Amino acid sequence: MLHIVNTDFNGISHLRESYLNSLPESQECFIELLVESGSYYNIFIGETVVGYAISSIDDILGKTGENVLVEFYLKDELLSRCDEVFALVIKKLSIVKVYCKSFDSLMLNCCLMQQMQYEVFGRMFRKILASEKFHTDSRYDVRLAQMSDYNFLLQQKGGLYETPKELEDLIGKETVTMFIGHGQLVGCGYSIPVFPNGDYYDIGMWTNPEFRNTGVATYIISYLKEECINNNKIPVCGCAVDNIASMKTLEKNGFASKYKLIKFTKK
Repeated sequence: MLHIVNTDFNGISHLRESYLNSLPESQECFIELLVESGSYYNIFIGETVVGYAISSIDDILGKTGENVLVEFYLKDELLSRCDEVFALVIKKLSIVKVYCKSFDSLMLNCCLMQQMQYEVFGRMFRKILASEKFHTDSRYDVRLAQMSDYNFLLQQKGGLYETPKELEDLIGKETVTMFIGHGQLVGCGYSIPVFPNGDYYDIGMWTNPEFRNTGVATYIISYLKEECINNNKIPVCGCAVDNIASMKTLEKNGFASKYKLIKFTKK
């Protein structure tokens, strides 16, 4: 008998390790944030666990309160029943949307077989090509943001943070780097470990609106990329599919995208 049982993160951790190891590329940081705040389920046949699923509420981009499926995994011996199991997961967990990495072949195929509507909403950059260094001069003072900077950064406009709590967490985890020129904050860089103590770091940037289109973003990404490589870390990044400015900045720094984030919607 096929059934789904709610559990905690430890209840899926062993299978999740197998899932992550099966992927040809690293996890997407945005998805990992949703996993951290998600609900976890083991998939059983009889008394045997054969897979797991994770649902979450996207309060970062979607902000609709809908249940989103962010991970789905089955052991190889159950792949012949994957469409049946996936349909049950969608029904039992009241899933409205599925966020799928295009290199996650099992989830991708299941969504297609369900004939779900889809929209590409993100680009994932996992390959790094040779490129020029754009931070060879020292035009900016660079330092990690500290909690004493919180109120100042909180006042910045133009998308520096999604929520005040997110900004507080980013500063507390020492993932925000400030770039200062002539006494003004020109931008910030983010370098966020995808997993604690892991090798992959998601890098990104924010530019003060007063300094946009001046090369600040390109400089910041170049700096963060080099910092990762020099410390034996692997930089990865992503951007919204319609954010052409960010895409060009990342490509200028040698990042190339052949994978996408896809939003599937239940009909």
